[in-house]
Amino acid sequence: MKKIYWYFIIGILAVAAVIVVWAVKDKDDSAGEAVPENLAANVPGEAQVQTYLASGTPTVKDSDKMFGDKEAVLPIFVYEDYSNKYSADLADTLDKIKAESGDKVAIVVRPFALANSVSATQLAAAVDCAGEQGKWKEMRALLFAQAKNQQLLSDNLDNYVSQLELKADDFNTCLTNVEKSGKIEQSVAEAQKYGVQGAPTMFIGGEMVLGARPYEDFVDSNGDKIAGLKSVVAGKIN
Repeated sequence: MKKIYWYFIIGILAVAAVIVVWAVKDKDDSAGEAVPENLAANVPGEAQVQTYLASGTPTVKDSDKMFGDKEAVLPIFVYEDYSNKYSADLADTLDKIKAESGDKVAIVVRPFALANSVSATQLAAAVDCAGEQGKWKEMRALLFAQAKNQQLLSDNLDNYVSQLELKADDFNTCLTNVEKSGKIEQSVAEAQKYGVQGAPTMFIGGEMVLGARPYEDFVDSNGDKIAGLKSVVAGKIN
């Protein structure tokens, strides 16, 4: 009977020892977990950058639509949706960045449209087709102005063509060209390879910046101070 008792006690001690070992191991494993490599570090007391290291980044192409010179110190690549208010708001912020940074910065704009967004694809083609008549900047500005006021209609393109005094026949022929829609799809597919999942998305100095980042530093809903676009760009060119 005594032997059974001692076997029972030894069994309990053995189980307890196993539990302690596993508890220590779990603690060590948790402490050793790496912070995701693509998440930029947050510095207590300072504005958090909240950008993501990109596994691949765009490069300037001869066919790119651009504000500034392709030899600029810092090209900012922007994937934008011309039916999207947030892309329109970001465009205003980037205009301010470009005006203040001068030749140091170039803004490279590229279209992005979700697979189920026929309107976004059509409007991207509209900017491209206006560009064939030398007015892509004007068409882009007009579409964004409408998007901000939530008055944008893809079936209202004839009105936009009239306002910009484009050649309607040439514009419509371009708009219905299969090669044009294929070009937009190619741009979107390339963006997705870089990790773009929605618009607006920027690439600044090898880092991905999501959403319509405000110009000035701001405090988010968690009470964290986030670096505005002015600070992000300044950190890349200074």
